[in-house]
Amino acid sequence: MAPNTPEKKLLLSKLVSGTDLPTSDVVELLASHDTLAKKLTCRHIAERCSSNTDVALLTANLLLRDANDANPSVRSVSVYALSALPGIEESALRAVSAALADQSAMVRRAGVVGCGQLYRHAPAQVMMGGMVDALYEALRDPDPIVVTNSVLALDCILENEGEGGVVVNRNIAHHLLGRLMQFSEHSAIYILALLKRYSPKNDDELFLLLNTLDELLLSKAPAVLVATVRLFSCWTVHHPHLKKDLLEMIQPSLCKILSQNIPETCYLMLDFLTELGEVHQVFGPHYKYFLVRSKDPGYLKSQKLKVLPLVSTEDNVCSLVAEVRPFCSDYQSFRGAIACLGALARVSIPARNLCLSTLVGLLDVPADKVVIAALECLLSIVLAASAENEQLSPQSGSFPSHPLSTDDTNQAQTIEVARETESSATPLQLPRELQEVVTRAVWRDAVQEAAPTLVLQVLGSLADQLPAAPDVLQSMSGLCTSASNTHADLVTAAGRVFLARPAQMQLLLAAILAQAVRTPGPPAARAALVYSALQESPTDAAHLLGAHIVQSPPSSTTAQHSDTQVEQE
Repeated sequence: MAPNTPEKKLLLSKLVSGTDLPTSDVVELLASHDTLAKKLTCRHIAERCSSNTDVALLTANLLLRDANDANPSVRSVSVYALSALPGIEESALRAVSAALADQSAMVRRAGVVGCGQLYRHAPAQVMMGGMVDALYEALRDPDPIVVTNSVLALDCILENEGEGGVVVNRNIAHHLLGRLMQFSEHSAIYILALLKRYSPKNDDELFLLLNTLDELLLSKAPAVLVATVRLFSCWTVHHPHLKKDLLEMIQPSLCKILSQNIPETCYLMLDFLTELGEVHQVFGPHYKYFLVRSKDPGYLKSQKLKVLPLVSTEDNVCSLVAEVRPFCSDYQSFRGAIACLGALARVSIPARNLCLSTLVGLLDVPADKVVIAALECLLSIVLAASAENEQLSPQSGSFPSHPLSTDDTNQAQTIEVARETESSATPLQLPRELQEVVTRAVWRDAVQEAAPTLVLQVLGSLADQLPAAPDVLQSMSGLCTSASNTHADLVTAAGRVFLARPAQMQLLLAAILAQAVRTPGPPAARAALVYSALQESPTDAAHLLGAHIVQSPPSSTTAQHSDTQVEQE
C-alpha cells in the first residue's frame, strides 16, 4: 500500500536517500500499517541503527509483533532488523529460531541471514542457542537460497570460532552435489568451491561423484564451467589419465563461449586455459577459436598470444605463425606477438624457419622497441635449438644470476633462460641475411643503451656468426665504469667472444679483465672466474661460459702473452 500523506512520503524519500531520521520518525514509520514503509524502515534500522541502543529499545516490541505478521515479507524484514540491533539478543534469538522453521522460504532466508548478523555482535548467544545445529539442519531445506545462505553463515561462524569453516562430510557432499542443478549460477560456484574440502574415500565414490559433474561440465555459463573443472581437477589429482577425458568434455562448451566474442569473458577463459597445462592434443584442431582479431582490445590480444603456443601442433603451427605475423607491427601487441613467434618456433623446423624469416624484417625496422623484442625472440630460438640438438650436461660451475639493469620484464626472462641453458651446444646457424640484420641491430646506439645485457647475450651466443662481434663489444667497453651487474655481463660476453674469435679479442679481453679486477663486487668475481677458466683450458671455459669454440684454441704462447697483458694492466 502506498503512503497516503505528504509527511509520510517525505520521510520515506529521506529513507531511500540514506538520510538519518530521528528516532521518533523511525518509530512512527514502523508503527504504520503500510507494508512498503515497514520494509524501508526495517532496512534503515538494520543498516544505520545497528549500534543505537535507544532505537533498539523503542522498536523492539514493534519488531517482535511484526515478526509474527501474516505477511511473509513483513516477517522477513522484521527478523532481519531484530538480528542487527544490540541489547535485545534473547528476543532476536527466539525470532530467528522461529524464522528458520517458518513455512515461507522468504522468512527462512531472512532467518539464516539473521543468524550470521546476530553472531557479529552476540557470538556467545548464537553458539549457546544451538544456532550452529539449526544451520546444519537448514542445509536440507528445499529452497536452494536457504541452503546457500546457511553454508555462508556456517562458514563465517565456524571460521571465527577457530574450526576452519564448514566441515564437509560424505553426507553433506553427496547431498549438495545431488542438488547442484537447482542452484543459481552464483550459488553453484560457491558450493563447487566448498566441495573441494571433501576428499572421496575410494575410487568407487570418486567416479560416482565425477559422473554427477558431467552435466555441469557441459555448462555454457563460464564461471560454473571453471568452478566445475577446478573441482574435477582437485578430486582427480592422483588420476592424471583422466585429464584428457576432462578436456574433451569441456572443449565444445569452452569453444562456444569463445565464439561469443565477449572480450572480458574470453580473457578469463583463456587465462583459465593456461592453468590446465598441455591442451594442444584436444584444442589443437580447434585453434581458429583462439586466433587474434584486429578488433580485439589490447588485453585480449596479449592473452590470446600467450595461449596460441599452448594449442599449437605440427599440423597448425605454420598457419599460426602466418596469423601472428601481422601483429608484430601492432603498437599494442608487438611484444607479445614477437614472443609468441619465439614459442611457436620450437614446435617444428618449418615453423622455426618461418619465424627466422620474419625476424629479418623486424630487426631492420626504425622502432628500437621492436628491434629489442626481435633480438629477445632470436636469442630464445637459438637457445632452444641448441638445447634440442645437444644433450645438455648438468652445469657445475655456472655463474650466479644477478639482477639485470633493464626494466623490461620480457627481456629479463629471456636472459634468465639464456643463463639457465648455458652449455657448449652448437648454436643454430643463421642465414647470412639474418646475420647481417642482427649485426646492424646490435650496432645501434639506442639498442645498446636501452638493453645492454641483451646485446651482450646476443654477442656471446652468436659470436662465431657475427664477424663484427669484437668491434661491437669494444664499442660497449664504456660499461666498465661501475660495479654493476652489466659490467659483470660484459666480462662474460668478452670471454665467450674470445673463445670464438681469439685473435681479434686477445687485447680487448685483457683490457676488460684488468678493469673488472679493479672493480669490487660482481665484476671482480666474474673476472676471476673467467680468467681461471681460461687458464685451465678453452674447453672447460667454453663449458662454463656456454660458448662454442669454432676456431682453433689459442696456443700456449698466445695465452701466456694474454696473461702478461692482464698482469701489466
